[in-house]
Amino acid sequence: MNRLKTILIKGQVIFPGEVIGFSADDREKLKVQLEAYDNDEELFLLRFKSDDDNERKDSAYTETNGVIAKVESVNEKDNGVTEVLVRAVRRGKLKSMDCIAPNEYEADVEEYVESEEGFDRMIRSLHLTMRGYSDVNERFRKNFLNDLLAVKSLPELLDGLRLALNLNYEKRKIINAAKTPIEESMLLMEIMSEAIDRKEISDRIKSEVDKDISKNQRDYILREHLKVIQNEMAKNSGYENITDEYEEKLENIKLPEEYKEKLKKDILRLNTSANNGPEGNVIRTYLDTVFEMPFGKESEDINDILRAKKILDEDHYGLEKVKDRILEYLSVRILNPDGNSPILCLVGPPGTGKTSIAKSVAKALGRKYVRISLGGVGDEAEIRGHRRTYVGAMPGRIVEAIKNAKVENPLLLLDEIDKTSRDYKGDVSSALLEVLDGEQNKTFRDRYLEIPLDLSKVLFIATANTLDTIPRPLLDRMDIIEISSYTENEKFHIAKKYLVPKEIEANGLKDVQISFSDKAIRKIIHNYTREAGVRNLSRRIGDICRKCARESLEGKKSFKISEKSVFKYLGKEKVRYDEVEKEPKVGVVTGLAWTSVGGDTLSIEVNIMSGKGTLTLTGNMGDVMKESAGIAKSLVRSMAKEYAIEDDFFEKNDIHLHIPEGAVPKDGPSAGVTMTTAIISAITGKKVRADVAMTGEITLRGRVLPIGGLKEKLLAAKLAGVKTVCVPKENEADIAELSNEITDGLKIVYVSDIREVLDVALVK
Repeated sequence: MNRLKTILIKGQVIFPGEVIGFSADDREKLKVQLEAYDNDEELFLLRFKSDDDNERKDSAYTETNGVIAKVESVNEKDNGVTEVLVRAVRRGKLKSMDCIAPNEYEADVEEYVESEEGFDRMIRSLHLTMRGYSDVNERFRKNFLNDLLAVKSLPELLDGLRLALNLNYEKRKIINAAKTPIEESMLLMEIMSEAIDRKEISDRIKSEVDKDISKNQRDYILREHLKVIQNEMAKNSGYENITDEYEEKLENIKLPEEYKEKLKKDILRLNTSANNGPEGNVIRTYLDTVFEMPFGKESEDINDILRAKKILDEDHYGLEKVKDRILEYLSVRILNPDGNSPILCLVGPPGTGKTSIAKSVAKALGRKYVRISLGGVGDEAEIRGHRRTYVGAMPGRIVEAIKNAKVENPLLLLDEIDKTSRDYKGDVSSALLEVLDGEQNKTFRDRYLEIPLDLSKVLFIATANTLDTIPRPLLDRMDIIEISSYTENEKFHIAKKYLVPKEIEANGLKDVQISFSDKAIRKIIHNYTREAGVRNLSRRIGDICRKCARESLEGKKSFKISEKSVFKYLGKEKVRYDEVEKEPKVGVVTGLAWTSVGGDTLSIEVNIMSGKGTLTLTGNMGDVMKESAGIAKSLVRSMAKEYAIEDDFFEKNDIHLHIPEGAVPKDGPSAGVTMTTAIISAITGKKVRADVAMTGEITLRGRVLPIGGLKEKLLAAKLAGVKTVCVPKENEADIAELSNEITDGLKIVYVSDIREVLDVALVK
């Protein structure tokens, strides 16, 4: 940004490349110009908005666009008059202006930064228009056309074209207001096109109307001229047929009359807008969007609960509770189709089949399936749409999805609803409140569409990996269906029934003899994947199929994938499971943890050292887990007499509690009982049974509180070789819902107090 001395002018519009002269009759301007000439400085020439505004000289009464100029020469004439010639060099934009002395001004001027995007295309358009203009303007054709066609730079071409067109004052003002070379090019092409049209229309009128008519027929002539001009405007606009098409669609669309009237006004505006102008394109885009919306169009539901059950069973193995809940929901819809539809939210780890369940529900109901991914969406306009006043406005994702479905009642999957974000553009979850509220979504209004849309007919299903990041008001509008991790046996059946056939077909092996043994599938599950779902399992099977595809092209005819050949195709085993200690140890206890990809075991270690009673925690623990460690220490101090711990032990000794795998963040309250047991074992020297694992939140009074993720934790315990698991008493009902496959081989001990845990865990 430059600070330049400024000269205010009226009655003239100066463009780059032009020269303006000043003489001694304006002393203030002459002084400024002479100083600029002596110091080789640039000036800023700025025009008044109105030629009558000479009384007020401030930025409110001047144009924003001006030119940066240089004094080219100063000439003393014989009669003593000083003449100054100033050449405009380039455009500038006024940011602010100050009066530094009477009739002397300085301004902060910003130069135009011209992006060259679209310049080549615009030069070609200008060349085409100039050739047409040269046909109706002989002076332009003889004196300027060839020189202008040779210019390769758009700004230079515009400078020459402004001069060649010999613009009047009013048109120069319009051109001066242009903000970019592209906009100025459009205005100059419009001026040339008007001249071409005037000439063509004039010639046509002259050929159609007799030139030698009397003065008394003047009114008749004007009417005939007007009629011909109007006919030409209709032909040149290019909208005759398209507006007829829109009017026909308007007759057939199922909308209230008030919205039909609004659409009718838009069609009329389209008729009068400039051919291919910005306004015409905006109106056409809006009308196309509205007429593509499926107002009044619905697909017919298939109300057959047995068919729905069959489809869910065919498409998904296990998940009985989930399928039962979905079938109950479908039953209610069949019996009460006019009732408010609850919004289902399928929550579970990645790869557990949430999206495919939604597809199966759509298939069972005979509804169109549309998916909207909300992961990372942070702009509420993505949901509610952009207002039409904005450049590049478009409808929101909800409207776009219904438009693509071509019916008003699709099944709409809101995928990854837990991964929306919130920023300065708004809160996406707040925008979703209206969409998912059965009392409000009957008249959902998209900002772009501006026509109420009935979303109560849409069947919404959301998916999430966790509920922690979903705001409470949004969570309150959804029915939560939890999908837990798959057991190894469930993964085996899923792989055998679905994944292996799918990967064989996907990798072009349908006509090749290939089979996977049961042991091979189980080995892939156990030693090459560690996840709650089956996504990586599908990838590993795909890896084997791709290698077989290559070998088949090299001549091999059949493939039998056995337990031994898995190593050949997948290499060394990728997954190592933590195993419990072989022998009882002091201060080492096995805990159980839940992660987003399933359960895991945690080995908690405690050492006692001489010191001042400091509790040191290592192993990348979160705040909640650190608080649990503090509670565990306080609880052990309160139980000192029960376990013959000396009164001054905690003043003379430090406690160091560590959880291995320090690179992995850990948090949550469920390690409370494990920490307490490890601390007591380390202080008393009593060993902890190696085959015992435990989970549960602890209180200062020693109560054991319930925890979540029990299925995943028990699966992890079983894989690690644990025989006995201490579980909070209040989780007994959760254990009852688990299949025998999970609990077989485990001795579940229900505990409500830490002393019960210690009785089981400590070696007598």
